[in-house]
Amino acid sequence: MREILTYRLAGATKITFRPARPDDAAEIIAAVRSSAQERSYVLMEVYGKDAEAQRAYIERLDREHNLFLVATVNEKIVGILALLDSLLCSATAPALSVGVHIVRDWRGRGIGSALLRYAMRWAKEHDYRRLEADIFTTNERSVHLFEKAGFQEETCRRRSVQVGVQRISEVILTKSLR
Repeated sequence: MREILTYRLAGATKITFRPARPDDAAEIIAAVRSSAQERSYVLMEVYGKDAEAQRAYIERLDREHNLFLVATVNEKIVGILALLDSLLCSATAPALSVGVHIVRDWRGRGIGSALLRYAMRWAKEHDYRRLEADIFTTNERSVHLFEKAGFQEETCRRRSVQVGVQRISEVILTKSLR
């Protein structure tokens, strides 16, 4: 699979998918923070609290078993795809945790669906058998995106995440690649 892909969106907008680079760190954080505050708080635990932490994360990422991709329009990051080796997988069913983030102004244009198709091809080529997505139930748009791509609910962790004074549930959606 080619590392860099270019697509045309409706309206002839050219979008490029490419691996994240350390110099993307500040823009990745800004893209993630462009959505709801509670999502950004939780995502920052994964992506890094500042540009230097994000840069270090990208530099040390094992690219043989993980994929961290950005979607760009005119070299500006409008989407992010993370495929991370799942700590919960067994040797008989290697799994990847998948996350997609689309900058608010770019949602609803097919970028998320294209990123998930890329993720499924990459995972299959790297002999993974399963993808897992952990999504807040309040993020209905994201749940719909994954279900549209063939993911199915495996479980729901009721009120499992504390954000401020609110407890939010998470749904685990999975897709078999075999």
